[in-house]
Amino acid sequence: MKKIIILLFSLIFLTSFKTVFAQDNLVLKAGISMIDSVPKQFYGTWSVQSSQVSTNSPKTFAKSSLDIWNLRRSGNVIELRNPVTSAVAEIYLEDVTDSEIIFTHYEKEGYTNIKDTVRLRLCGDTFTGTNEIILHTVRYDEYKKKYEDIKTAIYEIKGSKVMGTGLY
Repeated sequence: MKKIIILLFSLIFLTSFKTVFAQDNLVLKAGISMIDSVPKQFYGTWSVQSSQVSTNSPKTFAKSSLDIWNLRRSGNVIELRNPVTSAVAEIYLEDVTDSEIIFTHYEKEGYTNIKDTVRLRLCGDTFTGTNEIILHTVRYDEYKKKYEDIKTAIYEIKGSKVMGTGLY
């Protein structure tokens, strides 16, 4: 009787695992489909100007910046490298349409979660759009009292293609 129960449990577990695995494959295919719809002009090296539109923390965020973005695709991953700051980040596509690409980068620094969302309209060798940055900090004091701080900034961004494509 014990062997039958164990066998039955094993079959249920394997069937559930197979179903979950099959669903993961569908998610992966959907992700590949979205990455394949990114125009080739998106990849390459860009000069990107940012101008702050709004913030709730002027001391935290710069009013403007000039950066270099190297955008490249390797398989099913899009990577953004900034040689000016030495930053390297995997970006996650949120949406891709004929007129707009939306991507997000998540990072954790100490007690702070960083969410960086870029919305851009690609037009040949230029793009325009916005970059929204959210810094969400959570700390606890010695009495386990929770302190939260949310700092945000929105930038208008403009990009000009410097060179090439980043397809590998």
